[in-house]
Amino acid sequence: MNLFIIGDIHGCYNSFKSLLNYWNKETDLLIQVGDLIDRGNYNPQTIKLSRELQKNHGAIFLKGNHELMAIRHYEGVEIEKWYNKFGKSVYWQYEMEERDLKDDLNWLKLLPTHWENEHVFVSHAGISNSLFCMDENHAEGLLWNKGAIKKLAKTQVIGHTPHKNRKPLFMEESNCWNVDTGAYLGNNLSAIKLSEKGELIETFSVKTICSDID
Repeated sequence: MNLFIIGDIHGCYNSFKSLLNYWNKETDLLIQVGDLIDRGNYNPQTIKLSRELQKNHGAIFLKGNHELMAIRHYEGVEIEKWYNKFGKSVYWQYEMEERDLKDDLNWLKLLPTHWENEHVFVSHAGISNSLFCMDENHAEGLLWNKGAIKKLAKTQVIGHTPHKNRKPLFMEESNCWNVDTGAYLGNNLSAIKLSEKGELIETFSVKTICSDID
């Protein structure tokens, strides 16, 4: 199957649904690079849809650093850090939707940190040159890395760091695609379609729907 890889959603549920219009469930494996939550106005709805896509279509959702921060809060680690910046809004949204945040956090905790085949490697923040590149808790690990991306023998696809281009950006020096186009900033939510061998088929971007962030 082809790979339909979506960037950071951050609770932008309506934009997420709009982007899914370009996904062919018959021919494309849906993969999302993490950071489903925080910042946007529709976190419960975003998680609900993601869980349905996973259950009904085998979609792959990866853990991002925002998922990890929320999980740490739930487990009693760095309680105030996530709650004060993002959690208050998330809790309120869950109360309004009468949805169980604890159950969704348990689902998020089980998400993998990466997906790969023989030709493609997908993670939230990419593989760095650090010895700790696979450590989800390390600043240079694949959930947090803000530095250079290590060039692998595979095409990498990442999110995590929004870039100014409003469409997926290819970085030739690391053979890596960045699909985070700043949905929560009011820019675009983007996706890339690759063949199983990592060859580009098409890129997709939708303008963030105002209600998602206003």
